[in-house]
Amino acid sequence: MQNNERKILLLVEGKTTEVKLFGMILDCYPEIQVKKQNIFVYNTNIWTLHHALKKEFGDTWYEEKIDFLGFLKSLPVIQGQITRLQTNQQQTDDFKDLIFTDIFLVFDYERQDPSFDPSLIKNMLAFWSESTENGLLYLNYPMIESYKHLKNPLPDLDYINRKCSCSILFSNETKKNMYKSIVGCESSFTDLRKYTRDIFKEFVIHNLCKASAMVNGTTDISIQTAQQYWQSMRLDQILNIQNQCAQSPTVGYVYVLATCLFFIPEYHSKLIFGT
Repeated sequence: MQNNERKILLLVEGKTTEVKLFGMILDCYPEIQVKKQNIFVYNTNIWTLHHALKKEFGDTWYEEKIDFLGFLKSLPVIQGQITRLQTNQQQTDDFKDLIFTDIFLVFDYERQDPSFDPSLIKNMLAFWSESTENGLLYLNYPMIESYKHLKNPLPDLDYINRKCSCSILFSNETKKNMYKSIVGCESSFTDLRKYTRDIFKEFVIHNLCKASAMVNGTTDISIQTAQQYWQSMRLDQILNIQNQCAQSPTVGYVYVLATCLFFIPEYHSKLIFGT
């Protein structure tokens, strides 16, 4: 995977948070030999993307052997929305002519979206399961801001049980944004400019241990537990648990979890575990 010519297509939920986060990850981990001008960003919503695929290929598009990248390149409206993470004045190539080595999709769980369907999102996770094929989907629970929902001092032992009530997410846009406000008040890590590779390492370990607690019932935050879970991690198991816990809009909840941070060990686990 170590390749200077690696070109990544990054499909994200927002125009700023995800883009800045991945830009900082690359700054902190130069070993991830990906040039910022080789990362392309398409800002969309997972359900908007689903509706576009459904319109083109039918209700069960995720069961078909579709050319997902070809689909993106075939629509002028999408081509017009694709931008580089960082612009190089010398770059003149057209998006539709590029060959990508990896596709990553970074989306919010969107439990409150009227289009949300627990079975459908499981099917989408299965379709986007490999970055070098159709793409690898990272769902953030309940949304991207979960990556910084930690408190000093680290390890933040309360992170294992940190949840977001569905009552905060449902109803209207104001309530949806309440989670962002909560993170802004509770997080000790609101300034992304101050992030270091040590902070990112701690964040990855916290989220792997959180997922392990959800799936396996572990209770600690340690590099040993994180590494053990990483070796057998299944994103569909995490989604199944989240779907079960979030069934009720009034008493349900979503475990706070940022799977997008797994991009770092996905590139090379040595960056987190050292072996």
